[in-house]
Amino acid sequence: MANSKWPHLNLKSGPINVERHKFVNWVNQVLSSLEGHCTEELRICFDVFSNHDIDNWIKFALERRVRRLELDFSRVVYNLRFVGQYTFPSHLDFYSSFRHLTDLSLTTVGITGEVLEHLLCYCCPVLEVLNVAESSSLTSLKVSGPSLKLKHLKLNKLDNLKDLQLHAPNLLSFEYSGPILPFSFRNVPNLVDASFWGCFSAYIAKNLCQHSIFLVQLHTLKLDTCHLLIGDSEYRAGRYLHDIPEMCNLKHLEIIGTPKVNDLIFCIALLEAAPSLYKFSLKLVSQYDYESYESVKTIKDQPYLSFTELRSIRVVELLGFVGHTADFELVMYLIFSAKLLEKIIIDPCPTWRVGTPAELIWRETAEYQSARRRAFELAAKFPLWEFVIP
Repeated sequence: MANSKWPHLNLKSGPINVERHKFVNWVNQVLSSLEGHCTEELRICFDVFSNHDIDNWIKFALERRVRRLELDFSRVVYNLRFVGQYTFPSHLDFYSSFRHLTDLSLTTVGITGEVLEHLLCYCCPVLEVLNVAESSSLTSLKVSGPSLKLKHLKLNKLDNLKDLQLHAPNLLSFEYSGPILPFSFRNVPNLVDASFWGCFSAYIAKNLCQHSIFLVQLHTLKLDTCHLLIGDSEYRAGRYLHDIPEMCNLKHLEIIGTPKVNDLIFCIALLEAAPSLYKFSLKLVSQYDYESYESVKTIKDQPYLSFTELRSIRVVELLGFVGHTADFELVMYLIFSAKLLEKIIIDPCPTWRVGTPAELIWRETAEYQSARRRAFELAAKFPLWEFVIP
């Protein structure tokens, strides 16, 4: 399909259903003209309106031993009106050809826990990657099985998920954003890479001590601290700083947070709990008034930090740098505390713009250029360290 010319879809001038029908016919023609017995990958990103047609496309790929299957219907809104959601087939005869599948990604696809569990346990013996996002019908999920080959699991924006059970001995990486769930990480002995976003990330951040068995085995940890309650008096008093267990195997820590001094203090406490850390990435989200977060009691005045030497950090990455007091203090703290620090990457581009068409436009703005000048001024004060400033 990559070598076929896509039809021109005039979605503005003609009825949308007519344009959809033209697209479906074109896809059917292309598929019928293809030769060969194997299909390495099938990606369907479509403004869905017919389960039947998509079922047939999936069957076509599975009959040709597809290894990677991606269904992404996240763009199913037209003029701010919800069009529909593709429902993954529930009839079991559909599953017989999934045995070659190694990578399955489902976004805005209606699928139940029962169907997904059946796929994992009985139909996908070599599946290594599973990504499920924005599925309103997924309320419970059990990822389990002694022969499960699953190595990478991503569960994002599953607002109705109420129960999750993980018994995946081969799982290496796990990413989750969604409701707070009381699940345990005791059955993932090989997990080394974990990412948590949204309100569940705030829950993890506030209860790190309860998950010490799981944290100690991680090599990479990514946390979103933006949902930590600003008005939480216990957090502001430093209670969570005392409950951070040692993460002795952690090599890379990535934090997405606001430029509040208290959030930066939390980052430092995590750094001090990771004696083997090689890289620290901080992605600042400054959608709030930055100046309002400058406090009288700055980082160096906090009684909850030991300011111990960071023995292993080599690389620091700071994204969304603006150049106010908290930014400067954090960089200076790292320079003076991380004795083996080699490289400091400072990028004033906001996290959410990186990798989007808006990135190039932002890098031409006066705000970006001003922050960039401040980064160079900071770098000039420490000529012995390598600074990388885009």
